[in-house]
Amino acid sequence: MVDGSLTQQEIDLLLQGADDFSGSSMEGAVAQGPGSSRDMSPLERETVADMVHQALQSGTQGLALILSRNVRLGAPYGEVRSQEEIEKEFTNNYVIFSQSCSGAIQGTFALFIAAPEAARISAIVMGSEEAPTVSTLDSAQIATVKDAIGPMLFSVANQISVKIGSVITPMPVDVRVLAPGASFPMQEGPTYLRVQFPFTVENAVDSRITLVMPLATAQDIYKKLRGQGDAGMGGDFGAGGKAAAVAGPRPGQTGVKDVNFPQLSMGGPGPMQPNMNLLMDVQMTLTVELGRTKMYIKEILGLGEGSIIELDKLAGEPVDLLVNGKLIAKGEVVVIDENFGVRVTDIVSPIDRLKGPKQG
Repeated sequence: MVDGSLTQQEIDLLLQGADDFSGSSMEGAVAQGPGSSRDMSPLERETVADMVHQALQSGTQGLALILSRNVRLGAPYGEVRSQEEIEKEFTNNYVIFSQSCSGAIQGTFALFIAAPEAARISAIVMGSEEAPTVSTLDSAQIATVKDAIGPMLFSVANQISVKIGSVITPMPVDVRVLAPGASFPMQEGPTYLRVQFPFTVENAVDSRITLVMPLATAQDIYKKLRGQGDAGMGGDFGAGGKAAAVAGPRPGQTGVKDVNFPQLSMGGPGPMQPNMNLLMDVQMTLTVELGRTKMYIKEILGLGEGSIIELDKLAGEPVDLLVNGKLIAKGEVVVIDENFGVRVTDIVSPIDRLKGPKQG
């Protein structure tokens, strides 16, 4: 730049989406060797990041239903990172949800979340209101958090398939906790598109999640999205870029025709029916509460073998059935062979569930 004006070379760099005018590599950029993929421009990164954001937003609706809490996903931020940088960032104390896809789009999508946040979500699903004191996850917690967050990756694959108008076949989601010294599960480098999102769960989690995909996969998604736009089938690509196609009249045809509007109906739209089949295999914790009481610390310290604790329920009074800490029914205790059981005698109505105080 001379006297406040841009040289022709700097203008060319701006038009190409370069982030640095000095000619040096930007922080985190990967040197382009023979046969390596080029970097994505800011428009391309933001287009793919916005599409992923919309897909994950759809997946968070199911997570909010499972947790019975508001789940929010903030604005995305996409960057290109090398294999080495990805491994260094997610070396330890992270849970990775990975899913390979084949068909129109090939590659692996990986969703990273900090292990303490994953443990907190698992605890909520299993009915605990207290934050876990450990940051590691056991097999039961891993299975629980997989059922809760795994569908978000399926949502990404499904939304991409809809956007590009081609079939994508997602494989089952794999979940593992990253440990020091273990081999990194993603080896599709040398470069990746990393998209970060602020992620909050009401009164529980205030963190971020990161979705990573190979750069070649991200470029393929952008090309197919743009191809749909050029064909007149796409929509708003986000980041200010709109897909628009203007088709002129063919030879021998006029370019003017009447506009036919559909007939308006006086009926309003019916209620949206969520796809509950996605949640049918999700495990939830059912608790039977016999009763409660309050005791002083000195009384608790004085408990021993043979001590009797009086509860707040009368003999023969129905016990409470709670799912994830919420009262859903009442019943009576029965014996089945040598096991205790509960016979449901009364179902709490949805209105009473909303009005009643939260249990647990």
